[in-house]
Amino acid sequence: MIHALLLLALAAPATAAPPPRAPLRWHVLTSPHFRIMYESSWSPTSISLEMERMYSSMRLNLAMFAPWMVRERSNIYIYSSAKDYLRGEFHPPPWSKGLAFVQKKTIVVYDTGDMMKLKAVIAHELTHLYFESYFAEKLKYPPQWLNEGLAVNMEESVYPDGGPWTRALPYFSPDRRIPFNRFFDTRTDDLHSDAQIADWYLQAFGTVKYLYQPHKRLQFKAFCEAVRDGESVNDALWSYYRTREGADFSRKWTAWLQSFSDKETAAGTEGTPDDAFQFKPMQLSSFQFTNFGLKH
Repeated sequence: MIHALLLLALAAPATAAPPPRAPLRWHVLTSPHFRIMYESSWSPTSISLEMERMYSSMRLNLAMFAPWMVRERSNIYIYSSAKDYLRGEFHPPPWSKGLAFVQKKTIVVYDTGDMMKLKAVIAHELTHLYFESYFAEKLKYPPQWLNEGLAVNMEESVYPDGGPWTRALPYFSPDRRIPFNRFFDTRTDDLHSDAQIADWYLQAFGTVKYLYQPHKRLQFKAFCEAVRDGESVNDALWSYYRTREGADFSRKWTAWLQSFSDKETAAGTEGTPDDAFQFKPMQLSSFQFTNFGLKH
């Protein structure tokens, strides 16, 4: 049942992108930290206020990677529909819900009619923007599991009681996990089904959530800096978490996951096997890097 729901959630018809449309005349809203461009036919009610509220949380968690986010505005383009987004000037892949251009400090998304989901996609893409800019200082990309796991973690933060990934995590059974002696080197390109990709995203989210706990902020920053400087994930884990990426990490992470699941159950915020897996990672994130400075 669970994998059936995953496959239904991930399935998308392979249709060709619609033909390009004429260039838009963007309307502009300016807030202290964002320059928001939106289509003239669509006015995002209170969007600048919502973005600034979201920024406060993101600054707490990401400013140590991107100090520029405090003093410089990021650009947010919001198309009024998926159709306009796919036909627009940024040429997104047909399955994506957002793009992030690191060098231009710009993200591109579209409205679905649900403000919470729009904020989640914006949070996801802004995280790529901020975190990848940190690695770009050394002309590098972050490991895919770390990049996507952190983006999903910040995406979840827009939901007051946790979003679909948080509800799904307690149901993440051992038989669906990639052994940690292989996980950190596994890319989504190595996987062979939508269900495996969904599980990879869930494991990446859970791994980052474990590493980046509130009392481990400095450890997480030091870990990321070591990886950025060329240290292996295994060595960086030992240096800052006193664990190795195989059986020892698996044992500690599994114990944490059990504690996390117990807390979610006690708080009554966990989902059910039927509703916790109705998320769409393929439409929220990308699976490969393209040109330097561009992230889907």
